Amino acid sequence: MKFIDELEKYKDFDVDAFFDNLTQADVFSVLAKSRLDCFDYLTLLSPLAAKYLEPMAERAQRDTIRNFGYTIQLFTPMYIANYCENLCVYCGFNHENKIYRHQLSIDEIHKEGELIAKSGLKHVLVLTGESPKYSSVDYILDAVKVLNKMFTSVSIEVYSFTQEDYVRAVTAGVDGMTMFQEVYNKDVYKMLHLCRT
Repeated sequence: MKFIDELEKYKDFDVDAFFDNLTQADVFSVLAKSRLDCFDYLTLLSPLAAKYLEPMAERAQRDTIRNFGYTIQLFTPMYIANYCENLCVYCGFNHENKIYRHQLSIDEIHKEGELIAKSGLKHVLVLTGESPKYSSVDYILDAVKVLNKMFTSVSIEVYSFTQEDYVRAVTAGVDGMTMFQEVYNKDVYKMLHLCRT
């Protein structure tokens, strides 16, 4: 299932009416549940729930400790290329920005990885601009394979892959992925995220 398909289910949902019909009992009920659904999260985002930030924080802390323990994971971002085909108005990698563009070679990735590993950090996040032309899936996964020899965790923050390429990424050793969708309003998205392709 694509995220856009899930988003489309709620395009006509009346959030204001949902908020207007909430009671304090609804907020307390959600906070007492062991597992939350999307409407439970929406309840906790309501203006009514703003009065219950402390119980929400306590719940979040309990869930975090239950799911992850008492850990903090630090990572180093490693930008392996800054080529981008998009014209996102807020981004330094914007295709029209007059900046020096570079793609690290596999040897440069190895050297950079060694330097980062010497610092004691065990987790690295591989980043690129959105340019399959300059940062192909194969190139990104070759970088992951090199970095997996030095780090206990290699994550990626790159353009969206196909499902098959995500499978290849996991096989190559990717154990985490971040993808940002800065805005869900289609009109605002179009205004902020212009694409050349």
